[in-house]
Amino acid sequence: MVALKEVEYLTDTRGRKKGVLLPLAAFDRIREEIEDLEDALALERAGKNATGFKKWGDFVKEARFDGK
Repeated sequence: MVALKEVEYLTDTRGRKKGVLLPLAAFDRIREEIEDLEDALALERAGKNATGFKKWGDFVKEARFDGK
């Protein structure tokens, strides 16, 4: 998880928070974490919806070219 210690809030004239100002490095870390989460979710969905895959051992046996 990204620690957001350097966050600055942008406020309106009444002091209500309307936006956030982040250092670029913090933004990049957040973006990378979001991308990692998206990849993990896509992998999970693919695993749930996958059909027709071979077992790893069967794949390895078929992929060998040395006749073993």
